[in-house]
Amino acid sequence: MMDIFNIIAVPLGYVLWFIYRFVTNYFVAIFIFTLLVRLLMFPLSLKSQKSQAERARLAPRLERLQKKYQKDPQKLQQKQMELYEKEGVKMTAGCLPMAIQFILLFGIISVIYSPLTHLSRIPSAVVNAAAEAVTMQTDDDGNLIQDPNKVTPQNMTGYYRELRTLMVLENNEADIKAAIAELDDATRENRSADEYYEQMLSMKQDFQFGNRTLLENPWNGFGDINWLWVIPLFSWLTALGSSLISLRYTKLATGNGEKQPGQGCSTFTMVFAMPLFSLIVTFTVPGGVGIYWICSNLIAIVQTIVLNTIYNPVKIRAQAEAEYEERRRKKAEDKKRLAESRAREQEEARRLAKEEAEAAEEARRQASEKKPVPASRNPNKKKRRAQAQEETDTAVQPAAETPAPSETTPDSAQGTEGPANEENTGDQPQA
Repeated sequence: MMDIFNIIAVPLGYVLWFIYRFVTNYFVAIFIFTLLVRLLMFPLSLKSQKSQAERARLAPRLERLQKKYQKDPQKLQQKQMELYEKEGVKMTAGCLPMAIQFILLFGIISVIYSPLTHLSRIPSAVVNAAAEAVTMQTDDDGNLIQDPNKVTPQNMTGYYRELRTLMVLENNEADIKAAIAELDDATRENRSADEYYEQMLSMKQDFQFGNRTLLENPWNGFGDINWLWVIPLFSWLTALGSSLISLRYTKLATGNGEKQPGQGCSTFTMVFAMPLFSLIVTFTVPGGVGIYWICSNLIAIVQTIVLNTIYNPVKIRAQAEAEYEERRRKKAEDKKRLAESRAREQEEARRLAKEEAEAAEEARRQASEKKPVPASRNPNKKKRRAQAQEETDTAVQPAAETPAPSETTPDSAQGTEGPANEENTGDQPQA
């Protein structure tokens, strides 16, 4: 992990070195460098702020879900995930920008805490030789040889190695020059040990303020109260101010809803415990480190205000609530209009059905009360009606109604009946 931070520190170190060439003051260069890096990371911070604003937009609806399913945590989680998916909000959207900023932060620390490497551009082999020269040695039994002019091996590890070296630079001039001189010319880039020592001494002068140097730890016991104590106090105040401002925007964004379990503890940790931890740590590290933290906190306060101006969760939440209420109002109006339209349609259908039923009933009544057409009093119509009836009767009269021959020709009728009579007579016995 440290290798990753060192890789990132190389390009950042060139940036800091470029700034230092113009301002020639370590702390002014640190402030400008921190500000520039914050500006470079601003798009990532803006993306994180946007993710926070999107969650603030859903806050009113999430609060309603919490009240509705407060007795069913599993159902609540399911509904929340459905809401996030429906609205296209990813809860992990702000994690990547924060992770990148976290990695860059350690890269920045590596640059700031290594002024000999990144500002003076002294080769690492020369820096290591100087650091070894100011470190306490051990005897043959492995016991530490105490020397007030040197630094313990424990304090020569980590980020503060170069700052500790500068702290005791003048007390170990001969040892440092001897250690550098033992390096070959290629490693020393054909420069003498004296040149490197003078370069280190010039860097140390940037940390000198009055009778104190910012390479010292502010805390040396209650018997040594000095102006360096101002650095931890300012570091704590700026950290507390940054936390309070962030908390204020967070509360405004989330509203005055009910606190979730553990929320009070996390709020206390963020607002009070972390700044207090910063206060304690700043007392135990070089004063220059505290100066960097103060600069970083001040820039963080300004950045928080700017980010909340661009993506203000408070306004976004209020707008989301207004939009949600407007949608509910429109939905209620649409539902009311639909119900009224259906009621009108049903009323119209009932009216038409009633009219059709009345019309059918009237038709049946009229059919049942229908009377024969009265005879016309017009003589012509009577005459035409009689002729038509006569023609009809004539056309339908059967042929059997034609007059019998006996009626028209009696003789023939009698002749016809003669044989019949004879037959009949023949059948009867004679008298």
